[in-house]
Amino acid sequence: MEILRNVFLVFHLFGFAAILGGLFYQLRGKDPVTGSYMVSSAVVQLVTGVGLIWTRTSLDLPVDHAKMGVKLALDVLVAVTALAGMRNKQPWAFYAVGVFTAAAAVVAVAWK
Repeated sequence: MEILRNVFLVFHLFGFAAILGGLFYQLRGKDPVTGSYMVSSAVVQLVTGVGLIWTRTSLDLPVDHAKMGVKLALDVLVAVTALAGMRNKQPWAFYAVGVFTAAAAVVAVAWK
């Protein structure tokens, strides 16, 4: 089960890196838009985040439910905003995805 938890953790980090890496790459262009990679990476974040909580619970490791609730809400916001931005091609959605993703990272790291 520990191996599965580590696999979920690695893919959770891959999803985070794909969102922010793509965001920084597109900032170089003139018209940054929300792409399908952001939506798929946000889904990866959601699925692996739930998997991480499940494996921690299964291993009887401590889970801060308030922190996980905030992270889940931020991950859902990232996914919904990315989907809305991909469909409507609105520039605000591109920046909102970046802000929500950065906020999720801050919660993950700074919340003790």
